[in-house]
Amino acid sequence: MNTVQIKNFLAIAEIGSFTKAEEILNTTKTALKKQIDTMEVELEFPLFVRSSKGLYLTRPGELFYDRVKGLYQSYQDTVSECKEIYFSNKREIRIGMYSITDMMNWYMEVERKSHFKIQQIMSTANTHEHNFGMLMDGSIDFLEYEDNEQLYRRGFCYTKIIEDDLCCIMSPNHALASQKAIHPEDLCGYRIYCWTSKSSATRALYEYADKLNWKLKGLPYSVGNILNVCNEGNIYILSHNSAAMFQPLRVIPIVPRIPYYRGLVYKPEKESLLQEMLHAAKPERRME
Repeated sequence: MNTVQIKNFLAIAEIGSFTKAEEILNTTKTALKKQIDTMEVELEFPLFVRSSKGLYLTRPGELFYDRVKGLYQSYQDTVSECKEIYFSNKREIRIGMYSITDMMNWYMEVERKSHFKIQQIMSTANTHEHNFGMLMDGSIDFLEYEDNEQLYRRGFCYTKIIEDDLCCIMSPNHALASQKAIHPEDLCGYRIYCWTSKSSATRALYEYADKLNWKLKGLPYSVGNILNVCNEGNIYILSHNSAAMFQPLRVIPIVPRIPYYRGLVYKPEKESLLQEMLHAAKPERRME
């Protein structure tokens, strides 16, 4: 017998109907009946009388309900108190970011396996100066960022945490929308945008732009910007995981693969803290 079965038993006893309990507990009537059957076999006495007039507790079922309800509430209260103690002892790490990314899964893994609590601080200004300034003045411990040569010029350190691939986002009505993959040569003649101007993070893109004479421009990442340029018949290049949210726009991979890395920027004195985080949660692929 487990806590889910106990919780569902209490709810069914109070509601008096498998059908109504099905809606409230967000499960199926069949699953609830099976749970009660399993409990009755384990307890060796019936909990309910099931008749055409309704669902009623048996006499032993009533006693079981009265005693277990108090025990279950005590269990819930104890769990809440333990969680409060656990989280009050967690060390808070402040991470600056300017969009929700696939690194959220990594943060959750760090929290789950360590004494750290991740506080995500959304940047109010999408500029290098503002974001790096938060690191310098201590407003944040780390800055989530792509690999970018500007951070090294400022004396920051950088560790890559996850790897992704770049892809094209476009309207379903675009001339290339029916293709399963986009080759760099296919993009010639079209107006293309990406989230940042020429930098180490987009070096491969701009190498293609120089070689194939792409019409490639930097445009800050935002849902509004991407929807606007795509609905106007243009193409936006973004990492695959970030692009997934833009359905029903077409998201098409670029071939050959163009890798995209995302990680954390930090001051040298935060190196030991980062190593603790890396030890707590193994990244998807850490690049040395």
